[in-house]
Formats: sequence, structure tokens, C-alpha cells
Amino acid sequence: MQEIKSLLISLIEVGPHRQRTEGEDEEIQELTASVRRVGIIEPIIVVPKDDRFLLVAGHRRIAAAAAAGLTEIPAIVREGTEAETAEVRFAENFFRLDLSPVERAAAIRECLDAGTMTIEELAKSFHKKEQWVTNQASMTTWAPEILDAIHYRKISVAAGRNLALIGDHQYRAFLLTNAVENGASARVTAAWLQGFQLSRPPEEALNTPPVDGVQPAAIIVPQAPCLFCCGTFRTDALNYMGVCGECLARFQQAQQNVDQQKPGG
Repeated sequence: MQEIKSLLISLIEVGPHRQRTEGEDEEIQELTASVRRVGIIEPIIVVPKDDRFLLVAGHRRIAAAAAAGLTEIPAIVREGTEAETAEVRFAENFFRLDLSPVERAAAIRECLDAGTMTIEELAKSFHKKEQWVTNQASMTTWAPEILDAIHYRKISVAAGRNLALIGDHQYRAFLLTNAVENGASARVTAAWLQGFQLSRPPEEALNTPPVDGVQPAAIIVPQAPCLFCCGTFRTDALNYMGVCGECLARFQQAQQNVDQQKPGG
């Protein structure tokens, strides 16, 4: 049975290990209201640090307690090595049902950059292969708009990975919009990626490595979206023409205006 002590909040250092930010203000407000009603039910976890304490688990609880005007908070004081402390932080930061794939990837990247845990240690903790950890960390280099779509669960990670490999920024942005609006799966975006690679010079396309961990769509002829109607067609059924981004945007806006003027539009 671990002893629970009441510690002054002013003696507790929160530290830099905070992975989650999305929606946190609203969650803390709700937790603060709960703290005012019933107090802190679950103690936080700290470790001694000189004459103070370092917070290991319970960032929201201590923030809510402070917002509720409390000066003390129940805490479990653990005596442990840095490795043990890192393990507790790991459990607190990663194993949450509401942690998005992007937040998890950011947390993994932070662990690696800070030297808190190695790729091998992270792989063992997640019961995954080391390549999975490397792939997770590499997500943080993807375009921000792709990460936003994944974070808000508008597309899957696998679909986002395919889009991230499309080097044409403007075309990628168009495909992302299409994927979000039409719920494109990983198989569809894999076909888009294949079509994009085939549209490049042969020597460049041949030297492009395959998409890691993604089963490409089993198609004979690659598919791609129509730049005007946004439907997906076989590439041999599409006519290609040079259209600048400004003209494309004007056409799409004009098409939207027409659709809105239709009965029931």
C-alpha cells in the first residue's frame, strides 16, 4: 500500500513532459468544476527533487487543483531511478484512449529527441518493431495540413502516409481536400500516389521506394481524381492539360456557385 501525502502545490514542479494540448483548456475547466465539488479523488504521482518534488503523472489534476484555488494536493511520492520515473511518464503520456495518432507521434519524437527512451525501449514498451517507432517519429515531418486531418480523424494514418509522399504541394493539397470530403481510404490514396509517381519521369519514378507498410491497391491501370469534378477515374480515361492553380481555383468556385443555384443546392 503506497502512502498518500498532502503536498503544497507550490513545491511541485510540473516539468516539460507534457504531450497533450488539443482541447486541454476545456477539459481542465470541466475537471476544475469537479474538483470544486468533490476535491481531488485520484492522487498525483511525484518524485523527490532536492527540497521540492517533480510531477510525474497528473498534469491535468494539478492544473485543475490550482485553478480551483487549492493550495495542497494529495500525492504519491515515489523513490525511484530516472529509468523508473521515465517508465511512469511513459504510461501516463502514451496509454490514453483519447490520444490521437499525431499526439502519439509527437510524444515519441520528443522521447527520442530528449534521449528519454531509445527506439529499442519504445519498441518494447509498445510491443512493436523498431521500424514502427521510426515510422511514428517520421510522421512529425509530414505537411501540417496532413497532420491536422489525421489528428481530427478526417483521414487515416495510412491514407495520410500516401499523401505525404506526393511532392507536388499544390496537387497534394487538392488530393487532401478530396480525401477529406469523400472519405478516401488508404487504398484510394495509394492509387493516387501510384498515379502521381507514374506521371513523373521514368527514372525518377523507378527510384522511388515503395510505401512502407501499405498494401497498394490491386489495380491494372492506376487511378487519379479529375481536377474538375473530383471523381476518381482510371488514368487512361483522363485527359491531361496544363492548368495553373489560380485557374483551377476559379473553375472550382464557379462550379460551386452553379451547384448552389440548383434546386435543393
